[in-house]
Amino acid sequence: MIKYITTIVLFLFGLNAQSQIIENQEVSPKGGINTLAIKYFGIEFSKEQRILLKDIEIELIFQIDKKGKPTLAEINGINNIEIIDSLKNKTKKIENFNPRIRNGISEPSIYFMKLTFPSYKMTQSRYAFLQGGAYNEAKLEDFENLKLTNTRLDVMIGGVMNQFIGEPSNYLKFGGGMKTDISFMGKRNYIYGLNMSFYGNNLKKEYPLNTNREQFSAPPTLLFGLIFGKWIDKISIQTELNMAVQNITERLENDDPNWIQLKGWSPGVLINYPIRLGKQKTIYYYGKPSLFENSLNLHFGLRYLFLSIPEASGVMTEIGISYRMTVKGVEEYKLKDEFYTK
Repeated sequence: MIKYITTIVLFLFGLNAQSQIIENQEVSPKGGINTLAIKYFGIEFSKEQRILLKDIEIELIFQIDKKGKPTLAEINGINNIEIIDSLKNKTKKIENFNPRIRNGISEPSIYFMKLTFPSYKMTQSRYAFLQGGAYNEAKLEDFENLKLTNTRLDVMIGGVMNQFIGEPSNYLKFGGGMKTDISFMGKRNYIYGLNMSFYGNNLKKEYPLNTNREQFSAPPTLLFGLIFGKWIDKISIQTELNMAVQNITERLENDDPNWIQLKGWSPGVLINYPIRLGKQKTIYYYGKPSLFENSLNLHFGLRYLFLSIPEASGVMTEIGISYRMTVKGVEEYKLKDEFYTK
């Protein structure tokens, strides 16, 4: 939760900064420094030039005119004429930078960038880092191709309304509560996860229990356990196997022999129907390209509660509405050529 609050604050701060961009702006490459670096790493140097470049840090010094046009003015760290010419020729094909602006007026400026060529063919980790930066900066419309895997991670939290049927309905009224699910879907569309649900139902009449204590006016019920299911098209069908507890009287101390808590277990089946909110967003999640989306989730469920006494055991129906956060895996992608010239 803290992570997403921080993201929102930074986003709002960014909007405020953009409102000043016409008046003041620092020089920067379009598409970001990762996109600029990839241009130079993509130069096809000869075998001999690769040896000269290996493990060498090169400093590129650009002169940027008022319109943002870059000129590679100085190159430090390498003296080979052919390599220098290749770097300068590549610079001529690069899109104009975002120019420096002071008080609404464009100014010429200087931009510095350092590159390290560990080898002509970049290491996988280095290439992934640069590609990850470019992926994060891209929007969905910037992709020529984007193929998703079947894997996904879902986190869901929301409210429910529930009603008992059969024997428990003689003692408990219509009620409600909240639920939380965390689930993962594998390549075959099967769902695995954990869930917790909490309900409160007003008491119609007291359970027939041998106690002098007053029973709760709304006995709380807690379910927690495992999820197994499958996504079928746009809906998920999930079964649950939960531990179940229902508190009947107040617990006065840790070692209270007269405290009554009903215990048992509960199988259930739920149908979820998510409605996506807004647009999907590209993110780099644990070193892998992913898509992030927000959804409004509607669900209907049937459960059977096997509790300590028959009066509390029976069918429970529930409907609910929740917020669903989803991260979907990306198998392969290709950015449009125009993206690198933004």
